[in-house]
Amino acid sequence: MSPRMTRKETVQKTRSRLLAAAETLFAARGYTGTSLDAIAAEAGYTKGAVYANFSGKETMFLEVLGTIARRDLDRLIAAIGVAQGRREVEALLIDWAGERAKSGSWPLTLIEFVRQKRDDTEVIDQLTGILQANWRALGAVVVGPLGLSEPPLLVGAALHEIAYAPAMTIVSDPSASDLMRLFLAARHQISRPDPGCPAA
Repeated sequence: MSPRMTRKETVQKTRSRLLAAAETLFAARGYTGTSLDAIAAEAGYTKGAVYANFSGKETMFLEVLGTIARRDLDRLIAAIGVAQGRREVEALLIDWAGERAKSGSWPLTLIEFVRQKRDDTEVIDQLTGILQANWRALGAVVVGPLGLSEPPLLVGAALHEIAYAPAMTIVSDPSASDLMRLFLAARHQISRPDPGCPAA
């Protein structure tokens, strides 16, 4: 007979199953099309279990988004960590952008979420924190290999916005990989203008 789970373990199992169900449904139906009732049913619980673990649908969405983004980013960062030189890092970023564009509807779902919650400053602040943390983490590991002098937050934001551009989920020519390749090539041909110098 397997040992009985502690209350903490039971709560964690319930949360994990609810979040897994939410991830599946948000990806398939979008934010608006996913209800808490549907999430509970998908996970095999009642709606009460959702409210016992989360304050609402937006809280679940933000947690799912953060988990997905970090899971994807951790894989990329690990690969960059063992890459040999700039060209290998660039190749990883180009492949990553192409894969993200094919990964489904999350960029569109995020836009849908923002349209609904844009006047809720608390939610938008939480979303901003998630995005900026990921941008900064990616930027921190690529500025060195790519020979960039810009702040990691700025570099990471540019790379993420190419890879996760909503239009790239439906347009294949040019592809997200093409855009990433262009961006990386351009970084070796131009330098950041000196703010003290007048424009030509």
